[in-house]
Amino acid sequence: MPNQTDQLRQSCRRLLSEGTVTKVIGYREGRAPYHVSPHFATTPEDCDALVLTPFCTQNLVRYLRGLKPEEGKVALVVKGCDARAVTALLAEHQLTRDQVYLLGVPCEGLVDVDKLAQKVRLAEVQAVRVEGQMVLVTTAAGEQRFPAEDLLEDCCRLCQYPNPLVVDEMLGEEVTPRNPDGEDAELARLEAMSPAERQEYFRRAFSRCVRCYACVRTCPMCYCTTCFAVQNKPQWLPRTVGTDENEMFQLGRAMHLAGRCVQCGGCDRVCPVNLPLRLLNAKMAKEVQEAYAHVSGLDAEKPPPLATFDSQDRDAGEGH
Repeated sequence: MPNQTDQLRQSCRRLLSEGTVTKVIGYREGRAPYHVSPHFATTPEDCDALVLTPFCTQNLVRYLRGLKPEEGKVALVVKGCDARAVTALLAEHQLTRDQVYLLGVPCEGLVDVDKLAQKVRLAEVQAVRVEGQMVLVTTAAGEQRFPAEDLLEDCCRLCQYPNPLVVDEMLGEEVTPRNPDGEDAELARLEAMSPAERQEYFRRAFSRCVRCYACVRTCPMCYCTTCFAVQNKPQWLPRTVGTDENEMFQLGRAMHLAGRCVQCGGCDRVCPVNLPLRLLNAKMAKEVQEAYAHVSGLDAEKPPPLATFDSQDRDAGEGH
């Protein structure tokens, strides 16, 4: 049976040869065995460069931003979290289903390079693969085995939806969720704090923010033409970088993502100062789930609660 990468290449060659799609957006090898880059295949020959590894961290849904009908249908490689992002964008009418052909990849989890560097010398890494509860790392000295819990990205350890929920073609067998009950010990510790302690925790974290906006640029759900953080007519946020300004930016962004974040971990991954952004968004997601029974990216017909209004809403009385 062909492996996932072989299946992917075969499927993409067929889709491009038959004219089903005009482009395939996937991954290719990067500068090292523990790195990949986005790849845009427009000919069957381009598909030979496509790969699937435990380092396919980028949420490629970001590249669908501004997709125009005249560009034709685009094939996109999607893991579970990526497929949820597509569904969320469909619910917000940022895409139409006939614009994308989804190549689903059941995901065993992605390896955190920083965690890997604590176990082995990255310069010696030749290959890495995830097999169930173990991560197998091949170096010149041979193969080493590590518990997946020690090397997987946090969002993968906590993932409830590793299998894409909506696809046109699935590559490989579905995998068992690592966290079917949605348990999050870090979130539980946060919720055990008093409101004052939580505020201080995040204020200390936000004081490190350099306002590089990498979190905005990597997020598949940030598609505003002009972010409120950089808008100047009117200006919502001063250009100065300080704790108060950073807090306004991060909390404002968290409110914009409430009920919309798909927990792909992109913001944590790109933050240069390691802000607890996934944790903040997880807290907002839980609040929305408890208040509105809504989980982002599960239903393309259900828009996020905070982006809807109905005259029959409980709090929408006359004069409001």
